[in-house]
Amino acid sequence: MKKLLKNERGSAIIEFISMVPLVLLLMMILWQFLVAGYAVIITQSAANEAAKNYSVTKDRMEANAAAEKIVQNAKGILKLNGNVNIQNLSSRDFKATVTVDMSLKFLPKDFLGILPPLTFDKSINGRTVE
Repeated sequence: MKKLLKNERGSAIIEFISMVPLVLLLMMILWQFLVAGYAVIITQSAANEAAKNYSVTKDRMEANAAAEKIVQNAKGILKLNGNVNIQNLSSRDFKATVTVDMSLKFLPKDFLGILPPLTFDKSINGRTVE
């Protein structure tokens, strides 16, 4: 019996198999951070596009459509939360805010009903062209 306990044959495969779930979990967490970074970049791009569009046309609906088009390019990661909020600061100055919801990937569908999506916004100040 002592001879069997001292035999380490096959222990490397057991160590490898026990580490696989941990490595996969770490990779999924890293992937979610990368997706979140991509979502922030897309949201800033949508805010820039909405502000650029509003500065030229002064049309809130057209600015909203421009931001929606950028957010839709994220392929299901992001969803525009309401409309683009454009606040007039003075006669020519304005502030455009885009708010989005980011869904978490890699979670089972059972948890998605419990966990709310991550909501964040990006704002940009601009001036209308006259």
